[in-house]
Amino acid sequence: MSNGAVPKREFFGIMCAFPSIEKEKKPMSKFDLTKKKAFVCDLDGTLFMGPNPIESAVKFVIDNTKSGRFRYFYLTNNTSKCPEEYMKKIAGAAIPVTPEQILTPLITLEAYIREKGYKSVYLIASEKVKAHMAARLADAGVSLDYDPERNELIALTYDKELTYAKLADATSLWNMRNCPPSPMCPVRTRNQTPVDFVATHPDNCCPSERGPIPDIGGMMKFLEITNGMKPSHVFGKPSPTLLAPVLAEFAPEEIAVVGDRLYTDKAIADNAGVDFVCVLSGETTLEDLAAYKGTPPAIVVETFDKVECGPN
Repeated sequence: MSNGAVPKREFFGIMCAFPSIEKEKKPMSKFDLTKKKAFVCDLDGTLFMGPNPIESAVKFVIDNTKSGRFRYFYLTNNTSKCPEEYMKKIAGAAIPVTPEQILTPLITLEAYIREKGYKSVYLIASEKVKAHMAARLADAGVSLDYDPERNELIALTYDKELTYAKLADATSLWNMRNCPPSPMCPVRTRNQTPVDFVATHPDNCCPSERGPIPDIGGMMKFLEITNGMKPSHVFGKPSPTLLAPVLAEFAPEEIAVVGDRLYTDKAIADNAGVDFVCVLSGETTLEDLAAYKGTPPAIVVETFDKVECGPN
């Protein structure tokens, strides 16, 4: 605006001024769209809100996919669904998509199981995810059922079919195999080799059209509070290993991660040495940015499509 006034607009019921006070606190780093060749897009809160597409962001992706201007990859920590379901969701919004564009911690979990040579895994997951992992690991002869004498690994996913029995089995397995004998745990397995424990991602909540809903973070806290069990590894964002296929194809300065969470989306971008585009269409608010102690995002926009114009 020629008079220097900061434009304001209503966003999710809040009058927001751009640039935010975060810019006054810290200088924003430069973001050069002309250098970008690939965007790694978070899904929930960035391109979708629950099942519903964020229309302007999705249109931006469709237009630039069809023109070939940018390559897109779709990164999600959400392991309540298998990659095929994400392909269906993305394609359902009319976005052209291929399997290699989907990046999920289930890929990292599979690689971990293979690397460790585990043959018996207690996988806490929905039936669809369990079937997907069973098919992926069929050639390695891996069982994914609860078997306290044989299990070598407890693998926790974002299980929307979680039951008390699953949590009780996980903690009981840990008690019988990882804790010293005591009157509190008289039942022991014959196999006393300690069992490993991993989780697919660290998210505390999952965005939805009804607001935040519980994610795997609460499940991990439940287990820790019960008997102190903590995962040896937490996959997914912010681990940069998920970006390996993108970094193999593009230079870091040609890549940007787009997301709505500072502690996962920005963290993975920072860990991989690439720019982060923070969208305000999901979890992060202007107040969060003002209170954030780390380096600022490369750019902050209301929705992904606004990256075309720069910060408002």
